[in-house]
Amino acid sequence: MDIKEVKIELGKDWSGYQDVLVSALNNKNAFVSKINKYLIDNAGKQLRPVLSLLAARACGQANELNYYCAAVAEMIHTATLLHDDVADNGDLRRGVPTVKAVFGQAASVLAGDYWLAKALDLLTACNPQILGCYTTAVQELAEGELIQMEKSELLDTTEDDYYTIIAKKTASLFIAATKSAVLAVEAPENYIKAIVDYSYELGVAFQIRDDIFDYTPSMDTGKAGGADIKERKITLPLLCAMKNSTQKEADGIRKMIAQIENTFTKGNETTDSEQQIIEQVNDFVQKYNGIASAQKMLEQHSRRAVEALSVLPDSKEKSRLVELAEFVGTRNR
Repeated sequence: MDIKEVKIELGKDWSGYQDVLVSALNNKNAFVSKINKYLIDNAGKQLRPVLSLLAARACGQANELNYYCAAVAEMIHTATLLHDDVADNGDLRRGVPTVKAVFGQAASVLAGDYWLAKALDLLTACNPQILGCYTTAVQELAEGELIQMEKSELLDTTEDDYYTIIAKKTASLFIAATKSAVLAVEAPENYIKAIVDYSYELGVAFQIRDDIFDYTPSMDTGKAGGADIKERKITLPLLCAMKNSTQKEADGIRKMIAQIENTFTKGNETTDSEQQIIEQVNDFVQKYNGIASAQKMLEQHSRRAVEALSVLPDSKEKSRLVELAEFVGTRNR
């Protein structure tokens, strides 16, 4: 699927979103403006604002309030990435140097704070329901990351834990971006429910695909292979491999990961012995079909996302939402 083509189809609504984003971030300070420009020039797919505008048009007539919803979604997402790059000691994102790498660690934290503050400022022009969508998302984003941090220490992550984490840290912002959009066009309750269900399933599928990337370093994803294990994160491909193996082997893998101490979050380099553990974990996931099993579960979530849209009237935008659900399951970056 060509996201650029979708943006062209969105026409004046995409331009309206971009105008709101740039205007909201405008600052007279040269350093702040330089960082903002770097972020805008190196923006990714901007999937969340795309979803937000498509949802609005699939459920009604997009208006100026939708541009605010789309801009807030992108600003909050960017803020979380700026903070994540510091927490994870990340120097590359999508193959491009991060703000942390170019401008420094403090600049990345403060730029994240700035984008989040500007997002909240935009929300003051929105109604309480829309504000609630995003305050809930910000809370869940933080909770998801904190739970994941706790589990990286305990190394007792279960499949239920995994789904709780990704629902909060990924799906929550997908839901906020789209639910706020359909609230802005005053869509009926059954449309709102359909969009929320769609966004949850899409967000879960998106994160599973991202976690699969960590075990497929041969793919040009812009994500460093083995990063999750370096951070002691037990994600779905590994959980699936553990499920397919014996309990003794699964317990052994958890004990091996427990030996990794110099994680990215502690700012240290990976030792040779830790790298050997990462390679053994990768071999384990390959041996017990962890990637294939995770991909199968991902595809189930993609199908559920499509099914959730059945109540919406047929339209070009609905078709694009369907295509996005299918795209998420096969994207390469």
